[in-house]
Amino acid sequence: MRILLTNAERLCADPTLLAQKAERFGVPGCSVALIRGGEAFGSVTCGVRGEGGEGVTEDTLYECASLTKPLFAVLALQLADRGLLPLDEPVAAQLGGIPWSEEADFEKITPRHILSHGSGLPDWHSRPMPMLFAPGTAFGYSGQGYYLLQHLAEKRTGKTLPELFEEHIFVPFRMSRSAVLWTPSVGSAISVGFDAAGKPCRVRSGVDLTGNAPEPNAAWSLYSCASDYARFLIGLLRCRGWLRERTYQQMGSVQNIADEAIAWGLGVGLVRKHPDLQWHWGDNDGFKSLALWDKGTGDGLVVLTNSDRGLSLCYDLAAQLTDADFLENMAAFIETAE
Repeated sequence: MRILLTNAERLCADPTLLAQKAERFGVPGCSVALIRGGEAFGSVTCGVRGEGGEGVTEDTLYECASLTKPLFAVLALQLADRGLLPLDEPVAAQLGGIPWSEEADFEKITPRHILSHGSGLPDWHSRPMPMLFAPGTAFGYSGQGYYLLQHLAEKRTGKTLPELFEEHIFVPFRMSRSAVLWTPSVGSAISVGFDAAGKPCRVRSGVDLTGNAPEPNAAWSLYSCASDYARFLIGLLRCRGWLRERTYQQMGSVQNIADEAIAWGLGVGLVRKHPDLQWHWGDNDGFKSLALWDKGTGDGLVVLTNSDRGLSLCYDLAAQLTDADFLENMAAFIETAE
């Protein structure tokens, strides 16, 4: 995949083009960052981030939702490289305590299964939770699995998830504006989330401890801006995420088959006909996002939106700014994944 230079230059030079496109899709606010040849190429923002009409800026934070997962995957793989999180040893035996499921197959789940969505755990469920299939025998998108692996990472290191993100992700990737736990400073910089009708539906004023997926959470609780997320991708493209070569190659190789067009590596989506292409999306109420990057060309795209209508805008921008020929396959997968 390559960034289309002329289109990218035009969009970055004239933010009104993004604003017009966002308005057409009913998206109040949007931030875009582009990478070309492993380097930051440009960024552009448009729209509003608050009920009072406050404008989106480069520093505006979004709930990145499942775009958290690739960052946590890199963190987990760094720990695996240090021998702290063996990829093929059962999680339950390492974690101890009360099993999250009473079914025997729970004892077979490994970090590799979790990172490639082959754990058999549901996406989110109260405990004790059912097993949907035997680990390693199918694909089933599961945020619950990432949350389970978070607990093991915290136990093996003696550190909290925010501490681990700071050490393994935010500092080395130079993501100075990002966080994985809501704080007042996050609250002052984050956008409101808007529903499909353009009305505020997600106004954050504290840490979210509700339901089966409280924060900090390895599956969803990243707060970031487009330029910071682009720095993460650049760190992958240029420095292999500070992973050992074999680990980095496994991250981007097929570990599980989702459907005829889409596969999964360790923490990242893959397009089966394009071995170098990696991707992920984010989907929280009021926030939709997409990231694409190609380790062969070094090109990439990050789109963050503050709207339930945001994915349509993400796909449209990807079609305009890249030569991607897989967007329909990706959209079809996303439609049924969660």
